[in-house]
Amino acid sequence: MSRISWKIVSCFSFVVLLSACGGDGENGAQGNVNTGGVDTGGSTGGSGGGGVIVKPQTNVERALLSGDALLVKDAKEYAQHSEKLLEGYQNQFNQIKRSLNGDTNSLYWDPSHDAAIMSPTYGFNDSILKTNKALQSGYADQQLTLGIAGEYGVSGRYVALGSNPFRTSLRSPSSINSEMEQWSENLWTWLNGQGITKTTNIVLAHLDQSYYFPDESATREWIDKRFNEVVTVNQVGACDGEQLLSCVEARPNVLVLSQHLTDEQDLPAVEVALRRALELEIPIFYLHLNGHMMPLGDLVFNLLNIKYVGDNYWRKLGISDWSPSELIDHVPAEISQQQALLEKLADDTFSIDLSLCDDKSCPAEANMDEFYQPANSIREHLKSLDERGTELFNTDQYEYEKLLVLTADYYRNKVSFPMDKLNTERVEFLRSYYADYAQYNSRTLNYAQPDMGNFSRSHFDERVERISKTVTLESKRNFRSAGVYALPGESVVVTRLDNEPVTTKIVINTLRSGATHEFNDHAYSRPKLVTSYAYEVKPRETIRLTSSYGGPIQVHFSANNYDVSLKFEGVAQHPVWRSREDNQTFVEQLNANLFDWAELVTPGFEVHSKSEKMKESISAPEWEQPEDMALATERYVHNLPHALAGFQGPGIDSIEDIHHYAINKGWEVETIDVVKHMNADQANCGYGCSGNPYDAYWSFHPLGHGDLHELGHGLEKGRFRFAGWDGHSTTNYYSYYSKSRYFAETGKVSACQSLDFKSQYELLQTSRQQADPHAFMAAQGQTSWSWGARIFIQIMMQAQSQGVINNGWHLLGRLHILEREFNRLRADETRWLTYRDNIGFSSYSRDEANTISNDDWLLIAFSIITERDMRDYLDMWGFSFSDKAKSEVSAKSLTPMPLSYFSSSNTGYCLDEFAQRETPVDGVTSWPL
Repeated sequence: MSRISWKIVSCFSFVVLLSACGGDGENGAQGNVNTGGVDTGGSTGGSGGGGVIVKPQTNVERALLSGDALLVKDAKEYAQHSEKLLEGYQNQFNQIKRSLNGDTNSLYWDPSHDAAIMSPTYGFNDSILKTNKALQSGYADQQLTLGIAGEYGVSGRYVALGSNPFRTSLRSPSSINSEMEQWSENLWTWLNGQGITKTTNIVLAHLDQSYYFPDESATREWIDKRFNEVVTVNQVGACDGEQLLSCVEARPNVLVLSQHLTDEQDLPAVEVALRRALELEIPIFYLHLNGHMMPLGDLVFNLLNIKYVGDNYWRKLGISDWSPSELIDHVPAEISQQQALLEKLADDTFSIDLSLCDDKSCPAEANMDEFYQPANSIREHLKSLDERGTELFNTDQYEYEKLLVLTADYYRNKVSFPMDKLNTERVEFLRSYYADYAQYNSRTLNYAQPDMGNFSRSHFDERVERISKTVTLESKRNFRSAGVYALPGESVVVTRLDNEPVTTKIVINTLRSGATHEFNDHAYSRPKLVTSYAYEVKPRETIRLTSSYGGPIQVHFSANNYDVSLKFEGVAQHPVWRSREDNQTFVEQLNANLFDWAELVTPGFEVHSKSEKMKESISAPEWEQPEDMALATERYVHNLPHALAGFQGPGIDSIEDIHHYAINKGWEVETIDVVKHMNADQANCGYGCSGNPYDAYWSFHPLGHGDLHELGHGLEKGRFRFAGWDGHSTTNYYSYYSKSRYFAETGKVSACQSLDFKSQYELLQTSRQQADPHAFMAAQGQTSWSWGARIFIQIMMQAQSQGVINNGWHLLGRLHILEREFNRLRADETRWLTYRDNIGFSSYSRDEANTISNDDWLLIAFSIITERDMRDYLDMWGFSFSDKAKSEVSAKSLTPMPLSYFSSSNTGYCLDEFAQRETPVDGVTSWPL
């Protein structure tokens, strides 16, 4: 849905109404000036009905019109123009506020907790009413916006209040004082422009009439009482729904509405009517219903450039002894900070000390908030516009935002990587940093960044063809590769050809911002924020994007299993493997070195890799063809680790030891159906960093311990760690399992981590020679990841040796399913009491279940899934448990788990030495290997 948008601008704008400015161009006095026109989704606006259009005279004006940032000689020109523009906004908003305030200086209004907190969009509208006090004890005083006003076109005006003062005064006369009553009347007078007379025609539409919200009758009664019944008001309900358009065409003096809809199917008709009201510049008075947002409220806020902040229900804010004159000359703090940033970037007047920063962060004394606060607010604001598809430079609106973007464009063109926090001039570093933050892709002209460091080349070989390609993808959360490439500085057109009910968004690149470690030595070697925003493309809709960085295009989905068809125009074909048909071309394209990025795509896992790293990946001796690596990826990265984590889903084996066991127990086997990803590039943390995508400095390998380790971070559970255990103690089983299965299936070795089983066994043997073996083991304080991994592996071997399970590794899958079942049951009291026996926690109340320690939980859980009494066995390791947990296990009358140990060489446990050599823990027997 395109948004009607307008903007008040100063007489310094390159398009002005001379009659409104009262002068001749830039030197005219500030008046009720605006670009005029209403953007109805296709046009670029107009002059607003009269006046003289002044052609752009300065380089800044030409840049604003064309979107070409390089038309100026110095970015300082943008900062100076912005300063003048903000002065014009301030004058304009002051004029509005003075008209509304009159002589009022001590307002009181309790809008009730059923109110909405809002936020203006600077340049379009401004706050006219702010809370200053929590009207209920125990809540914090806050200054937040409760009223907004703005102007558009030649005479269009609007006011929005976060609640309905006419309703609150009816329900509770003490909720409002006489000054607030007068201020409310001033709103009507200002909206109508001519005061309220017997010729005034008011339309009331979509006001609720219920017990708690008698808005219709309360507003009508207030009008009748305050204006002595001299105005004309429509009959109740006569202007709701499809009837609203005819009421608008009658050109009322004021249109009053809220967000109440008796039938949401009326929303399209109401939208048409509201757009028509805006075209006719009919004054709008919006009174919010309740504190949350409804579809009609969303529509109005979108059309009026108002942002919803939140519900007053949890804030209890109101207005007490407050003067609206406090808002005269008020400029939002974020706007002041943004303008200061532009000026400091131009003049290098920062107090920032980059030398104090390290990696990706800076201590407070580095003063980087001087940059981060305004840069982040700019980024968030531009993001909201960019993701909506607002083409800034195709409209005569958004002058302030254009200046923010053009400033970034100018600096981006001057960047030279790598930079260093100590050796690069501070202002050059920060200018490049600002260019990273202030991106904008919903436009046609967006120059490629000339130097993108180690992210990508900026100029592509003439052999790189611009193509059109239709791609059909089965939707999977969170995203999938489109398999095409956006070239930097070149427009990509995306048309969605299907009608499936799934939200679909286009994103360029997959990299996390943290993968750029800009404050390390000489490490600011690429743009910080190379992954674009997410741009929704609706069924049968076309969007256009131009990225200064370019990169592989991704498609994000809100739901699974829909066939989404997208036509891409103006893209290029980088190396992408999807099927065996790509084997030869994939290798040829990599060797041609025309792109810096390549992708390997399988149904459940995708690799987004620097091209050189991908060449290393497919050149590993294990793979004759890229297809071999892809098949291994699907099996050993997607399939088996998720099966071991107790999941079922597409491409995941159903394992009898795990899934059939759980089904027989009556436990739910959770489905996972999500595509996971790896970025072979730079790591967000360490040498590899978990997440989806996880990222790493190494080249991808489907049996690489690092890859499976990072994947394991997304599968492990903190509840599986005994007290004090290192965080990595539960991470690596998924890697070990895939490697063991690879050996079993191929006879080939993919080396596991080296685990010192011998020293662990010998320590256990020493403990048996002590008067109190348990106390001896407890005193060792063994909590390392390696220690924990060996204990779990020993328990798995015991389960296999005891014949409880066919493959001891699968015990972890049972533990995962039990943990999820435990969490599911304890979320509800009735469910817990009904089914707790089924998971082995019969004596535990729900409160006790919610506070159980990891150690107690593991004692009971291991006893359940091994069908053995684990008390003595875990006591052997030095663990301690509560009497309640031990009693729970005792009541099950299970066979005790033997006190023995399985010997293995340091890596043989992943090969053919798993559960093969049982050795007693008796204090006497020597290590057998």
